[in-house]
Amino acid sequence: MAITHLSELPATQRQVEELTHLLYEATRAKLVGVYLHGSLAMHCFNPLGSDIDLLAITQQPVTADARSQILAGLLALSGAPHPVEISIVHYAQVNPWRHPTPFDLHFSEAWRARASAALVQGDTTAFAGDGDPDLAGHFTVLIRRGICLAGTPIEDLQLMVPWADYLDALRSDFAWAVATAGVSDVYVILNACRSWAAVVEGSVLSKAEGGTWAAQHVPARFRELVLRAGAAYAGELPSTPFDPAAVRALQRWVGERIGW
Repeated sequence: MAITHLSELPATQRQVEELTHLLYEATRAKLVGVYLHGSLAMHCFNPLGSDIDLLAITQQPVTADARSQILAGLLALSGAPHPVEISIVHYAQVNPWRHPTPFDLHFSEAWRARASAALVQGDTTAFAGDGDPDLAGHFTVLIRRGICLAGTPIEDLQLMVPWADYLDALRSDFAWAVATAGVSDVYVILNACRSWAAVVEGSVLSKAEGGTWAAQHVPARFRELVLRAGAAYAGELPSTPFDPAAVRALQRWVGERIGW
């Protein structure tokens, strides 16, 4: 496995390889494949703040024992050095496509305490679910921009995510950012920007690319805000607090443009 843009990030490369090995061993080699999406696949990964975003597809449903083994491994590997966000599905859950998409396992650092408790209690069923609307976004990025780490090449998966489902995933995320306290200002700004680009241009952009695109299209009063968010996301500026009124004003303005 060679990921050329990780050649200068040996610790990241090693973590990705260890995660792939964990998934292979836990599923007893019944993997269809392991795939990168998100910033690491879209060449805007910031080693100081980005997550490693993974999707894994198995041939058959993930067993309870495998789920426990994977969660235990993720507790050890996530944050060493980068946080990990992963969803695991079996192939029949994504072909034919369903939205919201069922999944066999989801984990992120937000689930760490629950994962630890679930392993102690011996019940990990809460980490599977009947439908996650975000998966339409993740799989669209996978199809358009993803990287195969192991297994079946992406183009051979024969996955088809309707564009309407991708937009629904973005809309759900947009609404969550509006309604949820404590969401990073940088995330709110750049997520709004990439959502805007998707609606008006049909683009599948990273948050960094969304900010770059929006800086050329927003009214002058918002341009500095967008540029500052992009620089903070890239680690070029400290992620100091933004003016909440300005962030919400941009978010409302974008929402009005795209009808959200």
